[in-house]
Amino acid sequence: MLYKNRNRTARLPFWQSFSTHTTFIICAISGVMYLLASEFQISLFPFEKYSILIAHGFSAYFFALLFGSVMPTHIKAGWNNKRNRISGSLMVLTMSLLTISGLFLYYGADTREAALWIHWIIGCGLVLLFPFHFIAGRRANYLASKQEKLRL
Repeated sequence: MLYKNRNRTARLPFWQSFSTHTTFIICAISGVMYLLASEFQISLFPFEKYSILIAHGFSAYFFALLFGSVMPTHIKAGWNNKRNRISGSLMVLTMSLLTISGLFLYYGADTREAALWIHWIIGCGLVLLFPFHFIAGRRANYLASKQEKLRL
């Protein structure tokens, strides 16, 4: 019971958590689908590459908005509580690099090929990092609750 009653300031509200996770899943799936379709000519579903790219662009835009919405609360609280600093810092760095490489894909004609590979590599890294950050946060909260129980 102590775990549930603890003040968890870094925890996202349900609407924010649900929309962030859902948008991330849509963005990740559409990104992987586009990578497979464009580079390896593997089409898992009967969608055109352009339609997949549009879905990826919209979901990436919303994910960037949601990422900005967690900065003043979730990231600040996690940093102040000294929890998940490594995975959280990697999340911020990865999201920043994906945003920048996405802008180069959209606006940079000369750097498109390099930006494309950077975007794919970092995007695949985020697909692994996002669940790791989630699990590490749950583990940090669990360990903190165990320490509080031992102090009582």
